[in-house]
Amino acid sequence: MGGRAEPPEGAPEGDSGGEDEIRPVVFDESFVRAARIQELSAQERMSSGTRPVRRRGLRTGGLPRQALALMLLVSMAFAAAVYLGTRHPYPEAVAGTTPLSITVIPLQPGAGGIPTAASSAAASAAGAPAAGSPAASASASASASASGSASATASATPTTSGSASPSASASVAPGPFAGTPLEDYAVGISGMQVPVPRHTADFSHDQVLHAMNTVLTYLQASSLDPQVLTGADTGSVRDLLAPSQTAQFDASLAHPQDDQQHDVTGWLVRFDPSKVRLAAPDDVRVQGTLTYQEVSPGTLEVTSDHTFVYALTEIPAATPTPAPGASGTPSASASATPAAGASSVSAAQPPTILFTVRRELRYRFTLADLNANQLEIIDSVVQAGPMSCDADVSSYLQPLFPAAVAPVVPGRHTGSSAPTTPIGPEPATTAPSVDPFDHTRPAWAVCGVMTGPTL
Repeated sequence: MGGRAEPPEGAPEGDSGGEDEIRPVVFDESFVRAARIQELSAQERMSSGTRPVRRRGLRTGGLPRQALALMLLVSMAFAAAVYLGTRHPYPEAVAGTTPLSITVIPLQPGAGGIPTAASSAAASAAGAPAAGSPAASASASASASASGSASATASATPTTSGSASPSASASVAPGPFAGTPLEDYAVGISGMQVPVPRHTADFSHDQVLHAMNTVLTYLQASSLDPQVLTGADTGSVRDLLAPSQTAQFDASLAHPQDDQQHDVTGWLVRFDPSKVRLAAPDDVRVQGTLTYQEVSPGTLEVTSDHTFVYALTEIPAATPTPAPGASGTPSASASATPAAGASSVSAAQPPTILFTVRRELRYRFTLADLNANQLEIIDSVVQAGPMSCDADVSSYLQPLFPAAVAPVVPGRHTGSSAPTTPIGPEPATTAPSVDPFDHTRPAWAVCGVMTGPTL
């Protein structure tokens, strides 16, 4: 047989056997099939009367491999762009994960000494236990409250009820703030006034009001709740935090550190229940302000700046009990005498002090935070005193208490009729004066000498 280029009957006669001159320009079968147009057959041209050529349809063999590879490459690039857009390589820059910055600044007592409650100072001068102190509860025979001590004494000793009742009612001391410059200050939540809310670019009047009310709820839980102040419960504070900050809050409670991020006292006010007792849990004097502004589209910032004053009494350290029969040990009957016991305890107890805490906090809200009744705290600055400048305040605030029995030191007194010497280091004369009630100045400062209406 002949080759593909020769007819079946062989090469024509007279062929030299060389290459055909027109063979290079003859199109092969693959070229013809790839043509975009096709000539009609003679029958089609006679019957249709249309153009002698027609366009060929798409190839049934599928797309070329180059086109498939190009489409696959474009798909992979699009998928990578979507992945990088949803998974940011810098998680700390994602909104809602900014850690809280905390600064706690102790304020040491100044030349006026440690501020004390006027009622406790008068009680100490009269030789009676201060109202609300452990000595007062120890002197009662059958009741823990000062108002009920008279009736309990009358029922226990009927023969002396006529003389005991007048003296008991006359010994009822006023509140710890009576007779002090803070006597007319607002109590508790009534000292937190909400300004008239106005709408912003992205937040309505009601949304701004809702944000400020959420801040007030947080301040009430973290600054006024006795369970939080004594470290018994922190759930009410945690429930108000945005989910992005609960991990930092839990880490601060589990492992407090003075690293400006894990100080418990930056989240809430807390005292060591083994050392400090609230003399008037429901009587906390408050003064402060609230402001707000829209810092960016969809983000509302609220700033609270309030000063809280607490009446505190010191829980004395337990004294070891002498062994029975030891020399100098009082008899059981002598130690059980109420009059002698009350007199000795009252002489060893310090008066009630007025402890001041200024909290300047900044919060941020998004629409999602408002809908969830939660907030995000981005900055917390706390000034508290009287405290020692080197006190560890990462877990608890550490108030200074005056000594119960101390010699009179010229030039140093607490402003009461019973001058005392404060426990702790001498205040530095070069330290700056800081007034925690002055809200016209920012709370940022170094440890200084506390001034203000409590002194």
